[in-house]
Parts: sequence; C-alpha cells; structure tokens
Amino acid sequence: MAKVSFFLRSSTVKNKPSNICIRLRDSGLDVRLALSDLKCLPDEWKNGKCKIASKKMFDTDTESINTKLSKIESYVLQKYTDQNGILNYKMWLQSCLDEIFKPKVKTVYSSNLIEFIDTYLEINKNTIAKRTNYKIKVLKTMLIDYCTYNKRVPIIEFKNLDNYFKDDFEKYCLNINYKHETIYSKLKDAKAISKFAENYDIETHPHTKEWKLGVTKFKKDKPKHIYLGFEELERIKNTKLVQEDLDIARDWLIISCYTGQRVSDFLRFEKSMIVEDKNMRYIEFKQEKTGKLMQIPILKEVQKVLDKRNGEFPKKVSDVRFNQDIKIVCKHAKITELVYGSKSQVLENKTKRGVVGEYPKYKLVASHIGRRSFATNFHTLIPTADVMYMTGHSTEKQFLVYIGKTEKEMAVRTANSFAKIGF
Repeated sequence: MAKVSFFLRSSTVKNKPSNICIRLRDSGLDVRLALSDLKCLPDEWKNGKCKIASKKMFDTDTESINTKLSKIESYVLQKYTDQNGILNYKMWLQSCLDEIFKPKVKTVYSSNLIEFIDTYLEINKNTIAKRTNYKIKVLKTMLIDYCTYNKRVPIIEFKNLDNYFKDDFEKYCLNINYKHETIYSKLKDAKAISKFAENYDIETHPHTKEWKLGVTKFKKDKPKHIYLGFEELERIKNTKLVQEDLDIARDWLIISCYTGQRVSDFLRFEKSMIVEDKNMRYIEFKQEKTGKLMQIPILKEVQKVLDKRNGEFPKKVSDVRFNQDIKIVCKHAKITELVYGSKSQVLENKTKRGVVGEYPKYKLVASHIGRRSFATNFHTLIPTADVMYMTGHSTEKQFLVYIGKTEKEMAVRTANSFAKIGF
C-alpha cells in the first residue's frame, strides 16, 4: 500500500530553515523530492510534522505548514491511485507538486470577435493554410470597416452575433458592392470562429449556429462560372506570341487547365516532383491549402509543354504576374466574346470591388480559370470521381456547385444518359 511521509533535509546550520522533503513508498518503489516552497527549522520539526501546529511559512499564508503537508499527502495519494502506466515516478511526483505549487493560470480570451480573430489565428497557426489565414484577416478588416461605417467602437461580442447582426452586415456589404459569395464566405468564417470560441468558455449567440449560408442564398442573376473550353484552349495553344513572358504565362495556363490544380500549387511545379512508375508518369506534391498529398497523371498537353522545355516546367512567375499576363494571352488568342461576369474595379470611394456586367471574356480570365476549366471540361467525359480525384473535391455536391451545375442541368444530363442506353 502506498504511503507518503515527510522529512527534513539535513542541515549543518542549526538556526537555518531546511527544505521539507516528500517521500512516496510502495512495493518496490521509493521516491524522494524536496519541497522547495516549504521549509522548517530543525528545532521545530518532529516525526514528519512541524511541532508548532499553527506555524506558517509566511505571515501572508492562509494555511499552516502542517495543513499544507496534509493536503499534499492527500493529493499525491489520490493521483497515485488514479495513475496508469507511469514510466518515471520521480518526474511524475514532480508534476504533482508543480500542480499544487504552480497551478496553471487559466487564460481568459476576449469575447470580442474582432480581437479574438488574432487569438484564433495564433492558436491554429500550425494547421491553418496560408490562404485561409489571409481570408480570415480580410474578415477582420471587413468587420472593422462595418463598425466604422456604423460610427461605433470596433467591438462585436460573440453573444451579439444574432440574425439581426447577420442581416445588417449583409446589407452593409451589398451597399458597398461586395459579391454575395464574399459575404456568405465571411459569415461562414465568423460562424466557424464562434463555434471555436465556445471551447474557451466564451458566451456565443444560439442564432449563429443556425445561420444558413449555402449557395441557395445567391441571386438568380449571379454570373456563371467562366472557363476555357477545349476549342478556346486550342486557339490559345496555336496563337503566335513574340514576348517570352507571355509564352511562359501561356504554358502555365495550359498546365493549369490540364492538371486542375490551384494557382498556389501548380506554380510550384518543378521537375523534381515528377515520378515515373512503370508505364505511368505523374506529379507528386502536397496541396498548400489542404496539406493533402496528390499524385496526378501527366496528361499529353502537359507533356507537350515539358517536351518543349527539355523536360522542365516553365520559369517561375508570381501569381500576380500570371494573372496579368494570361489576360493578354487570351486577348491575343481572340477570347473576346461578351460574357456576363464580375470584374474588379476601383469605385468612387476608392475601394476595390467586383462589378457585375458584360465584358470581353479575356478581361475576366484569372489564375483560377485553369482549375475550373479542367473540372468543367472533363466532368462529362470521364467519371466524376476521377475528376474529383484530380481537383481534390471531397463531395460530388461540392464539386457540382464548383463548376456551376444547377439541379435542372443535372436532371437533363441524367435523362439524356438514360436515353442513350434505351430507357
């Protein structure tokens, strides 16, 4: 049976307080440690206790030395009874003493959403992708601007994130020309952060959990997703380009349209990522956003770019430069039909927003178009599961929303599929 006792560390100085030590014994176990926070004069110590029952270490103490020793004994024995599989009993005993003498101070986080965002990012810094980190910082900026617009201190308590706040925030964002997708994306982030805050005993509003932020909330006249069809890609490939930087941008565009990857991933492609396995060649890399290990086959069009450049990927470019150059490339390729879409413009109040209207298609081309073109072009040619494997989408519903397919379009496609097999 385990037993705890206390003894005084031997001292050659009679009138100098000595450290009280703890001893834990059991069958085959004998562990001793000094209690650095408890001392006693040798003349005042006897039989494992202080002879003066009311003796305190300091005048400010609320308990006597013996009371503290009694509590330590009870705590250690209880923890010892509950323990399972201790490897180092001396370290374990020290941790018990630390819990008594150095209790962890509970951190109290701000209940203000705007301030808590920094805490959220710090706590999750090792798990949040760079792009997600950026998006959440944008949310913080939008919330501060919202408070400034309403002429109030930038404080939005989690407990006040009700439906009234949600409606007012939507109205504010629409008035300054934010797209519906942006608004609902930011509200979705706020909802996720609110749920996370509950883990730290922060009071939240029950309305927040019930916020419906799906695509059904978008306007019916929402611009359709812009993508490059196979015929347009042929035009781009066959267009004569004199400037080397435009040729580089074109090759990266072709790569993106035949790999289905995000700009943060495909612009990192390099020869060392190419793996050869028997009769298959593929690109192996880890997605920056999800951390998912990808192994995607090298399609013929990508191989043509590699062959053109002696087995190497094009020269590295920034995503900003890539965005600029592919618009010029598409203009040279006469991708000029008028399409209904959203184009970023500087408004009268000097803010930058997406303005919906009809524009020549090349003006709406951006770095994400390659991924969307791949998904849209191939989903009718090969099994959806195979396309999703390449793009990394986790559900078919998510994938169909991504390529802009409505329920009606999917119903027509399904009917045609049955008709082809005679049903």
